[in-house]
Amino acid sequence: MARELLHMLMRLFAYLVVAKCEPFLSVDAIAGSQRKLSSNSCRAIAMRILPTPAVKSYDQCFKGMLAKGSDHDWSIPGSEVSAQVQCWCRHNLTATIREYGCCDHADIRPMCDAVCQPDCTSALAVSCIQDCPSMCFEAGEYILEADLCKRCNWGKCWPMVRCLTAHAKGRVENSTLARTCHENQFIHAAELKSYWKCWQHIPKHTSHWNILSSLVHCICREGMIQRTQATHCCDSVRYGWGVCSIQCQSEEICVTQEAQTCIHSCQRKCPAYDVVPSEQCLNDCLKDRSPCKKYVACRPPSIATHICDDGRWPEASSGCCMSRDAQLIGCPKLCETQRVWRLDRTRAIPWWTRWQDGDGITSQCTCVDCPDSNATRFEKLKRTLTESVWDNGQVMLIDIARRENLRLGPNRKMQELMVRRNSEILQTVKVSGGSDKADSQIAAINDRYGVLITEAAHLGEDPWPPKNGQKDKTAKDGKKTDSTLIFAIIVAACSVAVISTIICASMFLVRMWKKTRRETPIQPFQQGSQIVIGNPVPQGTPSQVTTGAPMLTKTKSGSLQTA
Repeated sequence: MARELLHMLMRLFAYLVVAKCEPFLSVDAIAGSQRKLSSNSCRAIAMRILPTPAVKSYDQCFKGMLAKGSDHDWSIPGSEVSAQVQCWCRHNLTATIREYGCCDHADIRPMCDAVCQPDCTSALAVSCIQDCPSMCFEAGEYILEADLCKRCNWGKCWPMVRCLTAHAKGRVENSTLARTCHENQFIHAAELKSYWKCWQHIPKHTSHWNILSSLVHCICREGMIQRTQATHCCDSVRYGWGVCSIQCQSEEICVTQEAQTCIHSCQRKCPAYDVVPSEQCLNDCLKDRSPCKKYVACRPPSIATHICDDGRWPEASSGCCMSRDAQLIGCPKLCETQRVWRLDRTRAIPWWTRWQDGDGITSQCTCVDCPDSNATRFEKLKRTLTESVWDNGQVMLIDIARRENLRLGPNRKMQELMVRRNSEILQTVKVSGGSDKADSQIAAINDRYGVLITEAAHLGEDPWPPKNGQKDKTAKDGKKTDSTLIFAIIVAACSVAVISTIICASMFLVRMWKKTRRETPIQPFQQGSQIVIGNPVPQGTPSQVTTGAPMLTKTKSGSLQTA
């Protein structure tokens, strides 16, 4: 509870500087024309935009206490809370916040409950002084006993908070309570500025030993131990944790064989490219009881591990190479392993040990297996290109073909350009003779052919996808093939339909014929019936029929005559 309350109070100033409440005006029906602010709405965003005079005065009051030369004693436990409540009461901020209905806002509560002139002899005040020891205000910065603040009820005791801070001040003055870190004096100390300058420029890149040694050496050299003690910050986790127990060494001790043996052996045992120090590094170098830990305050050596691509040596403080053209930091291209780290992190304990008061960041370059001279650099460059230029070119061709969606892979024009690229690169290496301009010339050749090969990807037999405004031949042929296939399918379907129709019609006619045949029976001729071929003769007049129809025959000459 105490820790959460302290964190809330530490954020209070930041919010009160900018957080204001926007009033809602409402007409009181009972009071007639009297107007009041709504008590159930707090507009914190509007308060940030439109600060009131009371809140602005509180802001100025608190900033004045933080300024250099302020007479506020920040070494008393609860001094930050005391400053906040003092400025709060001085400008009657409770009345303003209540009018705005913001007393219950999460960023302000319980400040409105503070009594500006409490009776510190009351039963509540006496009870709270006993249940809430003064160091409970510092629970976020100091390591306290687990049961120290167990009985403290901050919600009940907050109205008597001025009694608690006054009690802490009295105990410090009569020497019954130790002072806490005077943050204001510590931050404005000249020693701290000198430490940041020392740490930013000291070698700290080659090993975990070097990183720790750079911190400890600058702390000893710039008098930060004495400054931490003078501002009572030794026990503060944020400002002095572990600083006051450092054992500084003189130059006379640091130059001995034993010291130098530890320094250089720990450089090898604790390489910086290992993210976590090895067990051997911890046992021999970094742990408190390790044999070499006492020499960590000696100045870390500047180790020359590599040479940059342009022939210059890297920075001594970071081990990084600075590109003249691009203004980029990093390791040489010919290193087998390379990492770039950032060291200025405020998450360190104490926070100021990895802080630099300036522009940019503090970098560390860990470069392994790099050339250490111009001769070795040129030999490694020549060997690398001779062995890898063809393989690298093939990878580059495949990469461009994939990026340009070539389904058949790199075309002939692309391959011809790659052969020319490889030849120019090898010729440049041969002619340069180890010049520091060889790297830039090779990079320019590679970039130029990268553009040419990409353009050639659109000109081969597989130009996919087509450029804007051009028709895709492959796509057109594909459409024609698809149309032919569809037409063939339609013709086949129609043929099947016609044949099926003919078969069905034939079967239907056969069935109808058979049916008609069954329905018309064949009857024999009756005796005495007369059958006449030709014109019919009425029945009952046989005497009138003398001859039948004449018959014609054909003669040998081909003429017709009556039989």
